[in-house]
Amino acid sequence: MTRFHKTLCLALTLLLALAPCLSAQAYRPDTLHSGSRGEAVKILQQALIQLGYLGGTADGIFGTNTENAVTKFQRASGLTSDGLAGTKTQELLFQKAAASSGKSASATSASTSSTASTQQSTTASTSVSSTSGAALFGGNYATIRMGDSGARVKLLQQQLISMGYLSGKADGKFGKLTYAAVVAYQRANRLTADGLAGKKTLQSMESSAKITASASSTASKTTSTSTSSSASTSTAAKSTTSSTAASSSSLTASGPSGASVKLLHWYNDVKPTLRSGSTLQIYDPSSGQSWNLRVYSCGRHCDAEPLTAEDTASMLKAFGGVNTWSQRAVFVKLPSGTWTIGATHDMPHMSGTISTNNFDGHLCVHFLRTMSEAEEKDPKYGVANQNTIRAFWKQLTGEEITN
Repeated sequence: MTRFHKTLCLALTLLLALAPCLSAQAYRPDTLHSGSRGEAVKILQQALIQLGYLGGTADGIFGTNTENAVTKFQRASGLTSDGLAGTKTQELLFQKAAASSGKSASATSASTSSTASTQQSTTASTSVSSTSGAALFGGNYATIRMGDSGARVKLLQQQLISMGYLSGKADGKFGKLTYAAVVAYQRANRLTADGLAGKKTLQSMESSAKITASASSTASKTTSTSTSSSASTSTAAKSTTSSTAASSSSLTASGPSGASVKLLHWYNDVKPTLRSGSTLQIYDPSSGQSWNLRVYSCGRHCDAEPLTAEDTASMLKAFGGVNTWSQRAVFVKLPSGTWTIGATHDMPHMSGTISTNNFDGHLCVHFLRTMSEAEEKDPKYGVANQNTIRAFWKQLTGEEITN
């Protein structure tokens, strides 16, 4: 073998030996790319969803849809459109996500600080528990973070479950699912989405708990006045349509009474009564806002769109001024005049039929379905909405929906 051939063989051997190393160094450590997984990907997806570049829910898996969304964002932002979420792409993405709520990163910090101050004052004067008079977290606002465990973590999880951000049982262990739920709550409430349950986040949750407790108390008192039996599904279902109609003039401002709300099943009770063009009235108890939707189509849930620009404005106000996929529990008045419960978001997607409502597309309204059917056909977003509906019904009546 000549010296040339020996040199060539040696060079080829070195290239083969270095190939795995070269492949491993193809991306910077902080670059998210196709095939990446984990919490960093989930947070990236949540920002893309908030800005309208990605549909569905954040699953923490960087697949084709996420890559396409990153590419679209890069192209719209004047960045190299390679589908790789590097430092520049991530920084600009998160800045724009923060700005989409009408705040810069620094303004968000100042505003949430002010909000926390207000909430702290409210906490001092209003108690969550009527029996102990204590705040939800007992005045202990030490940060709860990934890896923590114990009673405070369990309390945090219970609150996230009750608001529909976390599914399953509270096990007292702050893992990835709890982290993702905290981030989702923070984004929906315009807090710094860092997954750390610090003072501002905990006080915000206390404020939400008070609103829920107040709604539950009102529903309980109304039910006690109208019947001598305990609040239950059957009690709510016995309310007459005439009593609902008699108070309909004030529903826009105050919402339905607890006793007038019926627990209705999507396939059996709601869907058969709806047609394209039907009108639904939505009342959000957490904000006091009300708006009208026109039914667009009906499948496993109801696709609808705000009826007017004023309805869009009211809905946007209820969701804190941002378009988000994070669903919330609401009261829904059907065309028959009957009130039931559901869950909805305010993220416009795909197509719509009304050109004057300032809403580019349609949204989804979910009603009660059996959990097994939802798990089979809509294992992610559908199940999340069912959890929200079930938590809301329990808050209103104290009853568990078991099927």
